[in-house]
Amino acid sequence: MIKQIHGALLAAMLLGAGTWAAESAPASTAQEAPKAASFQFTDTHGQRFRIVENPKGLAYPDFKGKKVLAMFFIYSGTPCRNELQLFSRLRSKFPDLEFVAFELKGLKPDQLAAFEKELKLQGIHLVDTAQAMPFAQYIAQRARWQGSVPLIIVSDAKGEVKHMQLGAMNEEELQKLYSSL
Repeated sequence: MIKQIHGALLAAMLLGAGTWAAESAPASTAQEAPKAASFQFTDTHGQRFRIVENPKGLAYPDFKGKKVLAMFFIYSGTPCRNELQLFSRLRSKFPDLEFVAFELKGLKPDQLAAFEKELKLQGIHLVDTAQAMPFAQYIAQRARWQGSVPLIIVSDAKGEVKHMQLGAMNEEELQKLYSSL
């Protein structure tokens, strides 16, 4: 089953927590902007990157000027494995799109590197479970995500979340989505 979420509903789901802080603050507290959530990761190749909550979604300051497709996956899931291989194969067609994948089933960095080699993945920033879990919990809270995978979140170059989907994409869907960014 594929579940796509667009527009105002997506913004309300993903960004709603930004307003929770203001709504839950005691009346006597000075109205300060809540601190944006920020996450730092190191992928299987030692490249570091950050994700920072912004008013319209998720900014990736280390991927300046690029769109980002982020995916949560489990290494043992056939749909997830197929999706990663599709992204790896199509990477060269989308030079200004970064692919980031967060493994959620327990792989340590060396195991994730072996998984990457086994599937012959290239051009995907793979993040191990220990690093991925705090970000996954943040997304679960913001988007009311129950943890089913693959979950895909696509942000434009300005960090605005443009698409969120539960379930895999095919090449045609990815091309159409990319063209709409």
